[in-house]
Amino acid sequence: MTTGKRTLLGILFLLIAGTAWSLDWLAYGGSLGTAAVVTGDEAARTIVSDFHRVILEMDATAEFVLHPAIRVALGSILLTDFTFKDGQHYNSLDYNFYTGLRVYPGLGGLRLGVDYNLGRRTDFIDMELVDKTLSTSWGNGFRFLLGYDFKSGGNGLAPIIGGSWRHVPRGGFSDHTLSIYFKLLYR
Repeated sequence: MTTGKRTLLGILFLLIAGTAWSLDWLAYGGSLGTAAVVTGDEAARTIVSDFHRVILEMDATAEFVLHPAIRVALGSILLTDFTFKDGQHYNSLDYNFYTGLRVYPGLGGLRLGVDYNLGRRTDFIDMELVDKTLSTSWGNGFRFLLGYDFKSGGNGLAPIIGGSWRHVPRGGFSDHTLSIYFKLLYR
């Protein structure tokens, strides 16, 4: 490729990137929160019932604005569930991909959402009698969201607080996750 073509492609890339930054049709961001997980695995609940537990949930998202009150969201969720006691652990990584809708019904910054999820969970077990890694099969389910956007209708960095309920059956497992989160969305 000649220098002229490279320069032209570079300028074209910068123009497209600059236009994408200034358009109102795209928002993107991430969130951090915590959750309460009710696992469908009775044995796992019994084993770790008196263990210490730390749960963090992270989300990365892109939202495409169809109308100021309606958006299509694409993203991924990673939930880390660390359960430990006396050098033993039963840790889980729950990873999901989603697509869904976000709706602003016109009540201040109130924000409602529903997602279709595709996800899987991997458990890392290191206990006295068991030392193994298990992964569920991929499954699909739904997530329902309720939040408040403190910069509804504006551009720039928008802080959002919210909560969600997610249910994703995977093979013989069926977990329910109730989350609260803080999200920063840039639009």
